[in-house]
Amino acid sequence: MMITGTLIAGVSATVAVLGFAFTRYREFKQDTEALERRIGDLQSEQKLLKQRLDKIENEQVVLESELKNVQMKINEIDVKLSRVLTILELQHEKQLRPAYLSIQLIGCLLIVT
Repeated sequence: MMITGTLIAGVSATVAVLGFAFTRYREFKQDTEALERRIGDLQSEQKLLKQRLDKIENEQVVLESELKNVQMKINEIDVKLSRVLTILELQHEKQLRPAYLSIQLIGCLLIVT
């Protein structure tokens, strides 16, 4: 009887240890799978973010180019307005006839457009 009790206790202890070891293995395996999925998700997100960043950088280059064009046009308009103001000042100083002034202004406005 003693051998049977010892044998049962040994088998029970072995089953308990094997059950515990299997449970730990299964938990580690699940953790590993979860970590691998998370790493895959992060890599996918990183690729998407890189694509978005590249797109934003390209859009920034286009916007900078358009901004330079707008600045050049503003400068051109500024020069043309300076010409109109100069003509108006000359008219005021010399008291030119209104008809002559309107011809000069029309010429300047044609240059502006």
